[in-house]
Amino acid sequence: MKNFIRIIHFLIINILPSVCLAVTVAAQSDSQMRAVMALVGASSEEELDEQEVEHFVHFLSHPLRINFDTSSKLLSSGLMSRYQVASLEDYRSHNGDILSFSELSMIEGFNPEYVAALKPFLSLEGKGRPGEIPDSSRSVRNDALARVTIKADGLNYGFKYKLTYGGRAELMAAGRTPSSWSAGMVFYGRRRSWKAVAGDYNLRFGQGLTMWSGLSLTGFSSSSSFYRRPTGLSPSFSWSGTGAHRGIAADYQLGRYVLTSFASFPGLRDRCDGRECQVSFLGGVNVGYFGRNGQVSVTTFGKGGGGAVSADFRFNHKGFDSFGEAAFDFASGKVAAVAGSVMPLGDDWKLSCVSRYYPSSFKLEYSGGVRSWTRTSDEMGVAFGLERHGLQLTGDFARKDSGREVRQCKVLAILPLQISKTVVLSFRFTERYRPYEELLKFKTGARMDFDWSSSGISVRYGESEGNAWKVRCRVEGLLCRSSSGLAYLEMGRKTETFSTYVRGTVFLIDNWDDRIYSYERDVPGSFTVPAYYGRGLSLSATGGYRFRFGEKKRKTLKLNLRVSSVTYPLMKEPKPSIIQARFQASASF
Repeated sequence: MKNFIRIIHFLIINILPSVCLAVTVAAQSDSQMRAVMALVGASSEEELDEQEVEHFVHFLSHPLRINFDTSSKLLSSGLMSRYQVASLEDYRSHNGDILSFSELSMIEGFNPEYVAALKPFLSLEGKGRPGEIPDSSRSVRNDALARVTIKADGLNYGFKYKLTYGGRAELMAAGRTPSSWSAGMVFYGRRRSWKAVAGDYNLRFGQGLTMWSGLSLTGFSSSSSFYRRPTGLSPSFSWSGTGAHRGIAADYQLGRYVLTSFASFPGLRDRCDGRECQVSFLGGVNVGYFGRNGQVSVTTFGKGGGGAVSADFRFNHKGFDSFGEAAFDFASGKVAAVAGSVMPLGDDWKLSCVSRYYPSSFKLEYSGGVRSWTRTSDEMGVAFGLERHGLQLTGDFARKDSGREVRQCKVLAILPLQISKTVVLSFRFTERYRPYEELLKFKTGARMDFDWSSSGISVRYGESEGNAWKVRCRVEGLLCRSSSGLAYLEMGRKTETFSTYVRGTVFLIDNWDDRIYSYERDVPGSFTVPAYYGRGLSLSATGGYRFRFGEKKRKTLKLNLRVSSVTYPLMKEPKPSIIQARFQASASF
């Protein structure tokens, strides 16, 4: 094994970069990651997680058909909130198929920038007449993926399989070492809008005070991070199902009303993975009314003598968003609340504000409301944000409910500059102030990003979809316990059939409190944000190729490879190198 690792190291340093330029399907592209960030409200890739990125990657190869799919299928995608789906359905019932993304941007609840973010994940395929939504075919589609990762301590494997029967049913199984797996099936109604899920699923209701599984941002970034976009019940087709529920659930739509019921078994995932854990029962319901301009709903659940009930709302009118939720915890008898708004100011400016109050005894483990610390508990605060075409300024002021001396202030400023049609220069500044900490009172960060794309790049809409050569450069510094810095240069080429990128990074970070997280491009569906610490160098290369074959070239085979090496030649005390190679093959037929 040691000799094998040495060979991999030699390939990474000496051969792979030149080979990738000649023989390398696309890893997550910059424009796709930008779209994901816009939809979830993140200001940088470092704020995302693997499960959320994995979810969006699926729709890159299998776009959501907004003219064909039922409201239940649209909601399951997690790309739209319930009131946006209601608005979309109301429009297409009177006007038929949506023929362009410009037309979609004129529907209530869909502004041009949001549609630009949705575009990579949607299909406008359709043949319907006004007032008619055509039935999808009963064709069977298979998607299979296999992955192997080579590390110093051995090999890790992963697999994923998904079977789709038209728009009526889906079956999925996935797993990876060490002992982590996920499975589920979902059935969709055709004459009536309903779905039933067995296995792993996500629940996202209201503003996250009672029930919110999956990604939940800490802190505030863009205006979209000031509120939650509830998507209700959706299947979790993930590698491990981390954060998702395991059990059964269903929803049923009758006109403007949707009833969702669920029963999950916390601890069952750990038990299935071979870990000793007590299995408990959690059950609940959500009842909501959804119109083309907003939604209101009530959620309640119970678990072993505890639980909660909440009421929430969100309304949108001509770009003005208002939202809020109040929740009551049965165990503590305490009430938590969050409310805010997003207001257009003219000339594409947006002003956002949100306030929240979470008592210290409010400790619902399934919540994911907007917050400044790590949990939706023991916190009260207010945040403001100003945004226009990538320009962002947010400030968050919070304190712990259990002690007035525990206070925190966060400030984020992002200034993107359109230098030319092919060059964007962006500056990012962050400050976190904690007066109650002696050594870590201030945490100041500054970053500069340089992006060049031969096919064109825009501050407002990102990169063009054409073939392009690309260069990205970043210089980042952090001042907390001491000063630290990181810089990298990445170059690559992207076409419709292949992509390849090579990146070199240097970092000087002497204290763990000063660590810098930096997103690295990986194979599709995988997400890598290492925490850089120490003094060293990193080199990575990522590439892929897509083959189309079969009748009318409808079958697809994608091959992806990523190799990386981290060495520490600048350390005073020796530190072992980290070497890794990952190969992934996926087929759709």
